[in-house]
Amino acid sequence: MSAIVESFQRITRDRPDCPLVFLAGTGQALTAADLWRAHEIEMGRLRQAGLGAGDLLVSATGNRPDLIARTVACRALGIALMAVDAGATRSEIDALAARFGAAAAMVPRETTARRRGTPEDFELVAGPGERHDYRGAAMLKLTSGSTGLPRATFTTESQLVADSRQIARAMGFGPTDTQLAAIPLSHAYGFSVLVVPLLLQGTPFVLRESFVPQQLTADARAFDVRRFPGVPFMFEHLLQHPPEEPWPAGLQRLVSAGAPLDAAVARAFHERFGVKVHAFYGTTEGGGITYDDSDDPAIADTVGRPIDGVTVSLRPEADVPGGRVHIRSAAVSAGYVGADQGDFQDDGFLAGDYGTVDANGRLTLSGRVSSFINVAGRKVQPAEVEAVLREMPTVIDVRVTGARDDRRGEHVVACLVRRPGSAPLTTIAVRQFCASRLASHKIPRAVVFVDAIPLTPRGKTDRAALDALIRSHTTDGQ
Repeated sequence: MSAIVESFQRITRDRPDCPLVFLAGTGQALTAADLWRAHEIEMGRLRQAGLGAGDLLVSATGNRPDLIARTVACRALGIALMAVDAGATRSEIDALAARFGAAAAMVPRETTARRRGTPEDFELVAGPGERHDYRGAAMLKLTSGSTGLPRATFTTESQLVADSRQIARAMGFGPTDTQLAAIPLSHAYGFSVLVVPLLLQGTPFVLRESFVPQQLTADARAFDVRRFPGVPFMFEHLLQHPPEEPWPAGLQRLVSAGAPLDAAVARAFHERFGVKVHAFYGTTEGGGITYDDSDDPAIADTVGRPIDGVTVSLRPEADVPGGRVHIRSAAVSAGYVGADQGDFQDDGFLAGDYGTVDANGRLTLSGRVSSFINVAGRKVQPAEVEAVLREMPTVIDVRVTGARDDRRGEHVVACLVRRPGSAPLTTIAVRQFCASRLASHKIPRAVVFVDAIPLTPRGKTDRAALDALIRSHTTDGQ
């Protein structure tokens, strides 16, 4: 029997009336028995549609309890699951289903009179092409696809289980530690930190379909929430728009992952609310890697030490301090589906991140392999330039990227968000500020001022939207 099904069956047998999912918008609570019955209904639905072992199901239902029941049903039937963002369009879902040979997809009904929050909002449709056989896979986890088409990892159940158990041990949470689920459950981060721990050890969570910042502290009080796994923009928003009520006394374990959390934001958050935001680092391909378990607020610029069961080493590369992060773990996926396996090497995974390790074994990330800007043969790390620009008192957010340059290959472009009510800022002023702090080839040649940095539903920078913003704005700073 599936380890996930067996574990959840045991929870249902021993604690049938234990509430596991609290629906914050309605106040309804779903017990272990409720979810078990929902999984049985889901199994019947999948069987009736002709799905069985080795088939792939694409699920686009977002942050709903359906995903929990569907996960158990798929494990019981040997079906591989691909969870996608709720915001995916029907054409995007169809393209994924065709590309990866899905047998079926769970999609929103195309009707103008949907009854929000009911199973009737979604329908099971057949895949548009030939079915592929994914026997042995529990999930096909999509990468973020920041460049080109997203890839999918062939992830077994043992790898899913190993990842969630390693994360739970490292973060120290169990069946009594209610979590707040505001990040996408479809993302590898949300699935491993929220969905699988609920099925393996009965860790409950409060569920919202999306991040509602003005409700966060109220939810924490109402449901005695202990833990909040979030992404950087959530903590940045709470800092910029603090709740009127005091921070909930029980909500003392905050975790940030999915993208780097600026150290200045982490320190300011602790000063404002008296609670530290703990950094967590992982990849879709390799699962959880490091975690900052220190309660010292001064430690804010690292992603912590490797969690138990994970070995981290740095592979040296020219002109890069430290090296590229390589990991070995029982949670590392089996590889990409139908794609180059070059990054899966030496019994592990070579991540797309550079980093350094200090004397205490803490890892500090220094940038992405794909993000380096090549200016006349010299590498420019966007994070270094962004750190300098964040020192400007009138700047509250920034992203740095490269633009094509016929003479130098690329030049540096900065996209800035000015602090509301601050004095006007110009390209010349930005370049002058950088002149004494950065080498000349690292200074932005172009500056674009925007109201907000575009983000994906997962809280990462939306690179396509950012590029479009840069193209659509003038760069004279006026």
